[in-house]
Amino acid sequence: MSILGILTGILANNIFHCIWFSCLVPEPKHNKKKTGSIVIGTSILYTVVALAICVASFQILPVPVGIFLGYLAELLLYGLMYCFLLSASHPVKSLFLFTEYCSIHTIIIIIVSVVVNVYTLGNPVVWILRALLNVAVLIPYLLFFREKLFRMYREIRSSYGIISFISIMCYLIQSLFWFYNMRMGKRELFFDVLLLVSCGFTIAVYVVLFRYMAQSDRINRIKQLQANEKFLQAQIDSYKKIGENAKQTRHDFRHHSIVLTEYAKNQDYKGILSYLEEYNEKERKKYQLAFCKNHAADTVLAAYASRCEQNGIEISADVWLEETEGVSDYDLVTILANILENAVNGCMETEGKRRMEITVGSKGSKLVIVCKNTCADDILFENGLPKNKEREGIGVESILSTASKYGGVVDFFAAEGTFVCQVILGNRSKGLHNA
Repeated sequence: MSILGILTGILANNIFHCIWFSCLVPEPKHNKKKTGSIVIGTSILYTVVALAICVASFQILPVPVGIFLGYLAELLLYGLMYCFLLSASHPVKSLFLFTEYCSIHTIIIIIVSVVVNVYTLGNPVVWILRALLNVAVLIPYLLFFREKLFRMYREIRSSYGIISFISIMCYLIQSLFWFYNMRMGKRELFFDVLLLVSCGFTIAVYVVLFRYMAQSDRINRIKQLQANEKFLQAQIDSYKKIGENAKQTRHDFRHHSIVLTEYAKNQDYKGILSYLEEYNEKERKKYQLAFCKNHAADTVLAAYASRCEQNGIEISADVWLEETEGVSDYDLVTILANILENAVNGCMETEGKRRMEITVGSKGSKLVIVCKNTCADDILFENGLPKNKEREGIGVESILSTASKYGGVVDFFAAEGTFVCQVILGNRSKGLHNA
């Protein structure tokens, strides 16, 4: 291998990596401009490191050792960049997409080496074929699969360690074949077939993983719809109550007019004013919302306040919320309802005094929701998320998924018999006051 061939290989690989990594961040830490700068900076750093290893391999190290060190440097630099600098996901979760890309990258290299029956970094045919295969995979990914993959990826809140482990194993298998392929002198048909079979097996494994992710995504969405059904029913009941109150008001108005007429005949103007004040106060109480001026949020809070009363849970609410422009009512109901559902369940698992506190308000441009409730002392946490010991719950996943749409931050912790859930959402709202 010549210096020129190795340099060509490094530059071509960097181009592929820059394009792919810029398109492969479902939960970015930074904006597109900064993301691109980090990718380009990593590519430049890798180029310098790879050239240093290349020079050393021609003067000090055996060529196979130099190739292995260059490969290892590429893997570490780009892996650390993606998992810790680009992606805001948990590093183990980010490792899944990183190793998936590395597997596809390695499969393309193997397929090209089998087709041209040569592995020479300076060979232009090799790089033309690799470029064509990258484009053939990249274009369908961007047009048809990217958004769906990102949505499924964001929905994964647990078990991503297993998925990442399977992806890492597939990548290691392909890497071993790739290294052995480079070391071979005379090519054998049987080994070429074995290479292609291993590539097909790896692709099949990823298809199964994606089908598993898609199935989990569908199940979670169905469960979320089922959970939201009862919240919408509570809202319908609230509208029915408003209609019944309006009907009663129309029915009683004739009686009120008779009383006012008698006051007027007797020229008892003070009596008229007193009666009207009492009438207006009762009507105001009949129609006013119990917790806040946001009807969707008030309906959910009222429904769970009723559940707390039925189950002997003391509830305290400090809510200053009108219409929200930045957060839809549907998403607000989803977050509030799941928080309150988990809080009620947590209270029911405790003995003695049961209490729940809910606070909703604003801090600057952020909408803040904080819920505290009594809880058992043996709550389990996994990766910072509470785990239900008795049933498969989707409340936490639903809160996280909905909050992520608004660049939100969700935090859970428990201490001294109190469980706390805090959600901060980006919001542009009307009529919000500091809570």
